[in-house]
Amino acid sequence: AVAVGFGRTRTVTDVITPLNTLIGDSWMRGQLEIFEEHLYAETLQGVLRSALSQLPRPEPGVGPRVLLTTFPGEPHGLGLLMAEVLFALEGADCVSLGVQTPVWNIVLAAQALRSDIVALGFTGCMNPNQVVDGLSELRTKCPASAAIWTGGAAPVLHRRGVPGVDALSSLREIPEHVRAWKTARKQAVAA
Repeated sequence: AVAVGFGRTRTVTDVITPLNTLIGDSWMRGQLEIFEEHLYAETLQGVLRSALSQLPRPEPGVGPRVLLTTFPGEPHGLGLLMAEVLFALEGADCVSLGVQTPVWNIVLAAQALRSDIVALGFTGCMNPNQVVDGLSELRTKCPASAAIWTGGAAPVLHRRGVPGVDALSSLREIPEHVRAWKTARKQAVAA
């Protein structure tokens, strides 16, 4: 049912997100085996990738070019894939590097791909100092024209903000932020 009716953001935010929380909590309480949690994640990734493949290609220049990845030490990519779906639904041209990309390689990719937005996911498994230090380094080395957006369950994203990095509180914020980016881009072009 999720794959068939997948044209809407609410499927990701209102169905998949709470289901992920339920699965993660059940695993942490010992109610699910690791293989069961992995099976769920792999199945959901297949559904999300299938849905992405069915979306029309974005019109060049209309939406932002978004580079998605995680830092080394952050092995979880399901939230990143969910974010990619939401970006794509808003007309973004997305490129995912998968998980655990070194900071310098993120910078090189952002330059080579002329990314408008670098989106990073964090689950909270990384040391908070590594997150802040990595984001500070990324902001310093990344082109100034590339916005850096973060999201995920890592509390440090909201407790210790990094100048020049926008921490989104939830996946629900992606459509609004993309629309704001498009508006700002139109105003910059018109000026």
